[in-house]
Amino acid sequence: MKTVLRNIFLASLSGVLTFLAFPPFEFAPLAWVCLVPLLLAIKGCTLKRAFLYSCLTGVIFFSLLLYWLANVSVPGLIILVIVLSALYGLFGIVAGLVMKYGLDLFILPFAWVAFEYVRSNIFSGFPWGLLGYSQYRVINLIQIADITGAYGVSFLIATFNVAVFSAFIRSRKKTAYMMIALFLIIAATSYSIYRFDNYRIWGSPRLSVVQGNIPQNEKWDTKFAEDIIKKYTRLTEEAAKTAPALIVWPETSYPYLVEGKERSAEEVSSLASREGIPILAGFAYREGDNNYNAAMLFDEKGNLSNVYYKRHLVPFGEYVPFSKYLSFLRRYIDKTIGDFARGDAYTLFSLKSVTTTPSPSGTRLRETHFYNFGVLICFEDIFPYIMREFVLDGASFMINITNDAWFGDTAASLQHLQASVFRAVENRTPVIRAANTGISCFVNSTGKVSSCVEAGGKKNFVEGFATDRVDIYAGKSFYTVYGDVFVYFCAFMMIFLFITEKLFMIKGKKKSP
Repeated sequence: MKTVLRNIFLASLSGVLTFLAFPPFEFAPLAWVCLVPLLLAIKGCTLKRAFLYSCLTGVIFFSLLLYWLANVSVPGLIILVIVLSALYGLFGIVAGLVMKYGLDLFILPFAWVAFEYVRSNIFSGFPWGLLGYSQYRVINLIQIADITGAYGVSFLIATFNVAVFSAFIRSRKKTAYMMIALFLIIAATSYSIYRFDNYRIWGSPRLSVVQGNIPQNEKWDTKFAEDIIKKYTRLTEEAAKTAPALIVWPETSYPYLVEGKERSAEEVSSLASREGIPILAGFAYREGDNNYNAAMLFDEKGNLSNVYYKRHLVPFGEYVPFSKYLSFLRRYIDKTIGDFARGDAYTLFSLKSVTTTPSPSGTRLRETHFYNFGVLICFEDIFPYIMREFVLDGASFMINITNDAWFGDTAASLQHLQASVFRAVENRTPVIRAANTGISCFVNSTGKVSSCVEAGGKKNFVEGFATDRVDIYAGKSFYTVYGDVFVYFCAFMMIFLFITEKLFMIKGKKKSP
């Protein structure tokens, strides 16, 4: 009984340590040892218990990390935590097998990455709180993401955890594991320095983002619609004084349903024309029988330039999956579920930027640049493949329009920002964020966050605007071109090491780890 209680404590400790590495606490160094207690709990126990202890770690971690989802749907939070924790349990089974049969512990970092990828893509996918995200402020480490994706940083952390665990159990390979872990960390840091020294910029358009901070209970109340438009008009007029090439409004910032492309959203159209600056804004848009969560760009003359329909909808938020069979669930979800259709195109928008700079002769040099950019609506920025497709199609920078007001004044906004940081690094493509409330800011292609909308030291639940230059990286990253090959390598290595280690064991050549 004492052993069981000890293992429950260790598994629970792993969940707490992992959570503390993420916002709101952000004790990032804890991520480098957060898996050690769980591995100690798994050692020597049955596979069933290894699964259960790992599930416990997952339940505690995800319950603490995603507590803010209770503001939207308590049943949804419970279901999500159960599913994500079950995937933690599968990792526990792999760890249990490795220890039971005395296989090489180096299998575990590869397995960790494989299971992170599975939970990022299975069903609708939910790549939130990946282990590597905990290091989003450690800019000098995370540059390897332009090769490996965020999963590469998770691999580094998992490898170091295994090395520390091997020291605890006095493995005969403990020195080798620690040497490998330290080598990989030094290599990642050295690569980051190399990237900073070989960073070429080919353009720097000037953009503004506005944050309206509209209370969630007012967004679709017709009594407040005109006040909302007046607020965004005022903020836009203030931002226009900083001479940006584009002004960005958040997700569904326009308080009316827009139908038809002619004379749509006249207030936004006339404002863009009056200021002579394009405006990108979020709309609820109807085309035919379908409603879309959309982004629309009005050019400097007020003409509608293009429309993007959100591709990855929020399950049980914007639609009900398998609605033919699960529509009854609408009665049990705390908040109203939308009925949006899914977009099917990676639509690019065009932007003209005119800059004037002094020349050595005393005259002024005027340059005109043209850029293509894409839009990520709401949580689309947490899915690596979506932004990668936009960049492959020619996006020079990306804009994330979102509304984190759903989740209250919680850590959700910072956790959301973590994903934008890694998308920027992975594709060497800046991400500009405009939130109704949340973190409206600029993330450059090294993952550095700057020019946040803030007031009184707060970034969440404040109104305002921010203007900054967006440095466009010259070239495409390895990750953009080749995608998740590192993940496939990890999956291969996990299977390969399992097979070879098992064969050695059968031949009697394998000793305990």
